[in-house]
Amino acid sequence: MTNIEREDIQIISRHSNWSEKSIDNILKKNIYSNKDSWSKFLKLFFISLGIGFTTAGIIFFFAYNWAGLHKFVKIGLIEGLIIISTLIILFSKLSLDVKNILLTGASILVGVLFAVFGQIYQTGANAYDFFLGWTMFITIWVLISNFAPLWLVFITLINTTLILYSQQVAHDWSEVFVFTLLLIINVLFLVTSLYGKRINGVIKSPIWFSNLIALLKFRTLNK
Repeated sequence: MTNIEREDIQIISRHSNWSEKSIDNILKKNIYSNKDSWSKFLKLFFISLGIGFTTAGIIFFFAYNWAGLHKFVKIGLIEGLIIISTLIILFSKLSLDVKNILLTGASILVGVLFAVFGQIYQTGANAYDFFLGWTMFITIWVLISNFAPLWLVFITLINTTLILYSQQVAHDWSEVFVFTLLLIINVLFLVTSLYGKRINGVIKSPIWFSNLIALLKFRTLNK
């Protein structure tokens, strides 16, 4: 019995004479996390936490030392970090999960690069331009990695871009139209994430990813 989920077990147990002992064995074998699963989770969690704190530290470094750094140093440091991260991902023998976490951190650094560039040269671009450029430049990474946290960053950027575009450019868009558009986009991502697990679709998502997208859709409906 493969790819069985908790809901499947609940349905079968209600409509069969399946014994409690058999149900307990199936739950332990297919649903409950064992020692190895927890070890893998904690390893990835602490790596993700480290990457997150490192990225936050880079942002605060630039904020604190902004006046004392030359503009080429500011841009060069971020570009160097992005290049180094990309080279590690491409040529190292790290596990796929670790590489995907590094790629997520590099994707956030792309946004930092855009922000620093805009601040140095005072481009005068609207805020939606910043998020649109950020979204476009990490799209290939998102599609290739097929990593749920990176997909979450990508979906957040799409929502932010549309909201800012409606506020800064598309003044004739009604609030109902904007939230309807956001609802449609988020529903499409939700449906893809739910059915992707069953038909080997674009997004092979864990359950928390689908729940977060559903929550985002619910918040949109309440607007």
